[in-house]
Amino acid sequence: MRKQGAVNKDFILNALRKKAESLLGRENADHHIHEENEVSILLNELEVYELELEMQNDELKSSHYALEIERLKFASLFNAAPIGYLILSSNGQIAEINEVGENMRLNGAGDIIGKNLSSFISPFDRNEFYAFINRMQKLHLKAHCELRIHPKGAPAFFAQLDGSTVTTPGSGKRNFYITITDITKLKSSEQKLLETTERLSQTLQASHTGTWRVKMNDGTVFLDNYTKEILDLSEDKSQPTLKELFALVLESDRKKLVTIVNKLRNTQEVDVEVGLQTAVTKKIILIKGKAINQLDGSTLFTGIVSDISERKQLLEKEQEYERNQHRLLRRAAIEAQEKERYKISASLHDSVCQILYGIRFKLNHLQKNEATETSFSNINQLLDLAIKELRTISGELSPSILKDFGFTSGIKDMIQHLENAGFKVYSKIDRQADNLSAETQLYIFRIIQELLNNSIKHSGASQANVTVKIDKTQIIIIVKDEGNGFQTSIDQALKEGSGLRAIKNRVSLLKGHLEISNDQGATFTISFPNE
Repeated sequence: MRKQGAVNKDFILNALRKKAESLLGRENADHHIHEENEVSILLNELEVYELELEMQNDELKSSHYALEIERLKFASLFNAAPIGYLILSSNGQIAEINEVGENMRLNGAGDIIGKNLSSFISPFDRNEFYAFINRMQKLHLKAHCELRIHPKGAPAFFAQLDGSTVTTPGSGKRNFYITITDITKLKSSEQKLLETTERLSQTLQASHTGTWRVKMNDGTVFLDNYTKEILDLSEDKSQPTLKELFALVLESDRKKLVTIVNKLRNTQEVDVEVGLQTAVTKKIILIKGKAINQLDGSTLFTGIVSDISERKQLLEKEQEYERNQHRLLRRAAIEAQEKERYKISASLHDSVCQILYGIRFKLNHLQKNEATETSFSNINQLLDLAIKELRTISGELSPSILKDFGFTSGIKDMIQHLENAGFKVYSKIDRQADNLSAETQLYIFRIIQELLNNSIKHSGASQANVTVKIDKTQIIIIVKDEGNGFQTSIDQALKEGSGLRAIKNRVSLLKGHLEISNDQGATFTISFPNE
């Protein structure tokens, strides 16, 4: 800069000198008149030019200094950048490279400058690299690509290239400014994620499980193809809305689902079973999921969904099998009890009663031949009472009247025995009861017998009402008294009363339902299917 200023100054002095010499060549008269004034003017102009040149020189120095500072700043940024920077010539040769680029397992800067970058690209990815250069060179676009760089004598690594074309001022030459980022770890993570995703997908498919996601801020839903298959939705159909999914839920489960959805923002997990009515059939699905807090502050719920319809059916069958087994065990116990009662009844009838009949016959014979009528009359009364008691016991143990005359007659006979004891029973029995199976008749008979006996012993009532109603689908038994009712809770009474437990077991064998009311006396309502 200093040399340039000196040249300009000499040029100006020479110009002034030539002007002065031309003035000296004028006429002597004019020279003597104007010489002093012109020299004075020239000297002033010379001083002004000199001052201007010095100011320009100072400005140039400042500009040069500022440019040098900026150059050093950008050079520092160029070398300190966390990614590699390359400047390629128009033919692809490396003109400049920063320190990070040098350290990317490439050769040192002395070896790499002037070499073509394509020589470091894996042969499998060179077409991608040429397309990358072409997009910058011919289309003048910012370009991006991912490829493998494989320096000689060093392992290959994945790199991301981003670049654009820059025209050099003055020369008009175009260079490629390229950033290079080592993405080997990222690619390795992507590969592991891909493998994990594939294994998860196969595992979910093998277990008949799909995946789902719901964004809580806008309700956006994503279902994978297997979940769509579970819900009988077409894979080609766009993702459903929450409203459309809610419409598939059975009416009985919607309230439960609404409660869970309303609590989603305050809970971290979802675990619920709901019934669906899809376009094809009814299903039961299991929904599980967890909340994930997104970087933007929103909440994403993601999880799995399984079709457990078959599992539920198997479980219900298993439970029904267990219920049937319990029912058979109770039935076997009751049948064994009934057989034992029948055996005892037959023994009493065939032995004790026959003996008593014989005693009475002999006493009658003696009474006719002897005069002690009073004594024999008392004996006969006692014997009659014993026979009556034995008949009562025999009838309670095994009501043969059910077998001989049917259910209605058996109930009426039982009521007649109770009324002889001073207890009034009003009955309304459907005549269709006589057409029920012998087993069902016996169960109903025992239930009514136990309930009436309980009423006599505990209620303090003097009467009761018995109703048996039968239609095509069910049988209903109602036994009601107007006594004291239960002094404890009904649940406690069922635990403490062996008679009530026996009634409950018999109702269970009939696949029925027992309802007890404790208002103005006790009312027992028993219903079971008419099979």
